[in-house]
Amino acid sequence: MFENKVKTRSSQRRILLAILATLGLSTATQAGWVTEKIVTHIQQSIRYHQLPIVHKRLNVDQRVRSFELFNPNPNAQSQPLVIALHGGGGNSSQMIKRFQAQAEAQGFLLVAPQGIGPSEKKGVWNSGGCCGDAVQQQVDDVRFIQQLIAYLKQHYAIDSTRIYIAGFSNGGMLTYQLAEQMGTQLAAVAVVSGAMFEQPPVAKAPVPILMIHGTRDHVVPVAGGVSSIGFVAKAQTKAFEPVQFPLQYWKAANQCQTLSEEVMSKQVTRLKGEGCAADLMFYQLAKGHHVWPASTNPHDRVDASTLIWSFFERHHR
Repeated sequence: MFENKVKTRSSQRRILLAILATLGLSTATQAGWVTEKIVTHIQQSIRYHQLPIVHKRLNVDQRVRSFELFNPNPNAQSQPLVIALHGGGGNSSQMIKRFQAQAEAQGFLLVAPQGIGPSEKKGVWNSGGCCGDAVQQQVDDVRFIQQLIAYLKQHYAIDSTRIYIAGFSNGGMLTYQLAEQMGTQLAAVAVVSGAMFEQPPVAKAPVPILMIHGTRDHVVPVAGGVSSIGFVAKAQTKAFEPVQFPLQYWKAANQCQTLSEEVMSKQVTRLKGEGCAADLMFYQLAKGHHVWPASTNPHDRVDASTLIWSFFERHHR
């Protein structure tokens, strides 16, 4: 096996040297240095695709719940934990892929739980006023995430000061609830295209929070209310509060003195809490729809996964 690897590497080197020579990198030093970089990149890419995503199950309140786990650094003595919550009608596989590159590069444990639904390809969360089966069955998803964190702490080397939660849409709505109720345990949270509902409880502690929302979101509209999308409206049991509601709620909860505004581009405006006990940031995407923002989308001009991890890694509990 080792010999085969050496032969493969040698073959790769000869081919790349020939290619680089045609590009004008004819000296051994030039071609050798560039080849080494490319071979290293190939090896890193192969390792990334070989790392397994593990599917696990957990019994919570006499109900079998599932989650996917990606652990790029199994020998770590202590590592951050990121829990990523999918949107309504989505699944854990979709969500884990959104942070997999960051997890591999930064070495954090990535976990994507699955919501309740007719199959493991479609799930929803009980976020208080939405959505569907999870609300109708009165599923306690806050308890599920609490039990999941307890399980992960028991079986993995989790840094308890660096536990983060990010959620999209319905998963973002649940993230707001978790931040309200588990603030003393969370280092930071992030919500993309989420909403809060009327009369939320007082947050137990300030929590660093990052929010992202597009002005052209018709699923969870900036103005709040009932969604204009029929199946989403049917899944609601309460109206969405306007986007300004969570912004003002967390301004108060995080004890911010004021909000500053920065126009970062034609598409992106950032509001930032000033004089806060815990950081507060809100990114408004002028042409953003109800999607996970990516830098490749000209309407977004931000990459949510990169932005969120950059925010998370600055915070410890």
